Amino acid sequence: MKRPEQDAPSNPVATKQESSHLSPEKISFRRAAEVGLGTMRPRKKLSYSPDGSRLVCGVVALSDDKRKILVVESTHRKNHWVLPKGGYETDEATPEDAALREAWEEAGITGHIVKCLGEIPDPRLVTTTSPSTPPTTPPSNNSAIPQGAAPTKIVRNKSLFIFFEVGVDREESHWPEMHKRTRRWLTFDEASKCFEKMGRPELLEAVKRSSVLR
Repeated sequence: MKRPEQDAPSNPVATKQESSHLSPEKISFRRAAEVGLGTMRPRKKLSYSPDGSRLVCGVVALSDDKRKILVVESTHRKNHWVLPKGGYETDEATPEDAALREAWEEAGITGHIVKCLGEIPDPRLVTTTSPSTPPTTPPSNNSAIPQGAAPTKIVRNKSLFIFFEVGVDREESHWPEMHKRTRRWLTFDEASKCFEKMGRPELLEAVKRSSVLR
């Protein structure tokens, strides 16, 4: 059966390299070769969007009949299930590479990109403070100390998610995080209830954008 052509993902950061438009086979085989069965690649620096949100790439991996979604157990909350995802590292050429690496490390699957599901802002917000700016004019006679702009508070999304629908080629019995988390196949209804209970609307939105059967 011929695989669907890969959709070109949007590029969230202007300074990141444009997608290489590798075929699904080249992406999955290259990533599997780099990672290696049972190992995790050393962590590199993470990528951020222009507003400071951390870039996170993830997958909605579907069964062959598109009736079930592969989820993994959260390492922070037992019996809570999430989509495989993780930080987009600076040495990774494309978001697809990061998503397939996370699929392997967290869920033990190798596969091919079916389509990009787009960007989804993290509803969780963080507040940071910008540094004060230096004065732009010299002090006047009435002001011995020049005054710059005061620090300002900036509210932004904690992360910016980029999800991809993935077809599963292999589901291995051993994978890097097998001792930290388990995996499970859920129907759309089961996954939806789980994400709603956990308060993770971004995960639910990614699933809704996929081709999973309702």
